[in-house]
Amino acid sequence: MRKTSLLIPIVVIAIVGILASVFVVDEREKALVLRFGQIKQVRNEPGIGFKVPFLDEVVRYEDRILSLETPVIEVTPADDRRLEIDAFVLYRIDDMVQYRQALGAGGERQAESEMGGIMESQIRAVLGSQGVTSNTILSPERSDLMEQIR
Repeated sequence: MRKTSLLIPIVVIAIVGILASVFVVDEREKALVLRFGQIKQVRNEPGIGFKVPFLDEVVRYEDRILSLETPVIEVTPADDRRLEIDAFVLYRIDDMVQYRQALGAGGERQAESEMGGIMESQIRAVLGSQGVTSNTILSPERSDLMEQIR
């Protein structure tokens, strides 16, 4: 009786420890294992991974193509007509380590905030420059402007 009463808590603790040390990386994501904020492991492939229970943290990142839409931007080209422009960007996280180091714990929300500001300033710079009129923006030359914004 005493052996079984000692054995049950040991088995429960062992199961909890095993479950806390295993994580699964989905095929649509990548993962970083962090210990005290420092990168310890990079998981680019889907599958089962192991970590130190209660010390390591798993941070997951999308491996799919992500999109970001800007709010409507009001621009005034050279002919002084007001235009409302909206734009979007498609991106993929190629290097998780560099992404994490650049954005810290802010992650996707921080990236969207920074990219939104960059997109808006680039749109304003290209469409507000000399020689760009509303007719240019609405003509087939629009693809050249899109390349400049890119």
